[in-house]
Amino acid sequence: MRRSCLYFFLLIVPFYLHLACASYRILESPLDQNSQKFLDITRYIITLQEDKIFREMPPEDRGEFVTDFWKRRDPTPETEVNEFRQQYYTRLAIADKAFRTGIPGWMTDKGRIFILLGPPTDVIKKSMGDATVEPQAGVRELSADLLEEGTRTERPTEIWVYNQYPDYFAGPLRLVFVDYESNGDYKLTTDVEVKPFSMMTYIQSDPSLQKYQWIGEIEKDGYIPAILPFLYYSKSIGKIEKDKKENYTVECSFEIPLGTLRFREEDGQYEYHIELSIKVVNMETKGSCQEKKEMRKSLSLENLRESIKEGYSLSEMIKVPLEKGTNKIYFSLRDNIQQKRLRKLDIVKIKQ
Repeated sequence: MRRSCLYFFLLIVPFYLHLACASYRILESPLDQNSQKFLDITRYIITLQEDKIFREMPPEDRGEFVTDFWKRRDPTPETEVNEFRQQYYTRLAIADKAFRTGIPGWMTDKGRIFILLGPPTDVIKKSMGDATVEPQAGVRELSADLLEEGTRTERPTEIWVYNQYPDYFAGPLRLVFVDYESNGDYKLTTDVEVKPFSMMTYIQSDPSLQKYQWIGEIEKDGYIPAILPFLYYSKSIGKIEKDKKENYTVECSFEIPLGTLRFREEDGQYEYHIELSIKVVNMETKGSCQEKKEMRKSLSLENLRESIKEGYSLSEMIKVPLEKGTNKIYFSLRDNIQQKRLRKLDIVKIKQ
């Protein structure tokens, strides 16, 4: 028994010593002040996927992302004015001034609703202990049981009524805000999910977004969206390995949903053509290296439809060397058919 324990100890100690010698940290791409400001301002309309892509990008690529972000929401891309962006910033400024309390007005519940839905058709106000403040007759369309005449409330309350979206909400939308702390910061108490309608409309149905649109017969298939908002893939870094000469290597993985790629049709076959690359730059030595792989294949329309329906993804790994110190690892996917590239960044620090 003692011999077995000693044998196990002799095996495990070198293993932990190896880990100690090869200690490292993996960091994501940092957010600078301008990047954080963009995410703060667009928090009500940016999708989870867009947010993830933006955070993973190298800082120097985010400017192009911001430009594309607003283009995807432009109802009239053929004109110089982006009406959606203009309206969004106008509402942002109004909300910031009108609903400011201890925090910026655009960050309050009232501010969020105003930015997403615009001004309400009607507002019903009740102060603490007061009866309903009724507007002039004929100004709005309300059901009689919305707020009974003469009822009193324990906290200042406002009800915002929207008649603009009867199809989406199956009638007038009523949102109740309560000022629990009596400090002017009204909290939304209505259990309803409010989304930015104009953004949804532009992304889902605007046929003029040619930069992100499918070409050919395949876009008519029910399983494939007509509009592709952006190129997308997932990345991961494997275990960092060290050999006896203290050379470090790591495997970098790509996971690319087939449904995010563009296809070129020829003689009934649909071809994708992408280039993957990993570039490593060491911040201390200024040394760099790059590895590339090309992926190209043609599928029948039937096979492509089935693959996208099942959520099929392309997987690939690229092994690259690392050095001691701070290594910037740039993942890059280029779709040669739609002529678009998406880079992501991870930072690996290996203890000197």
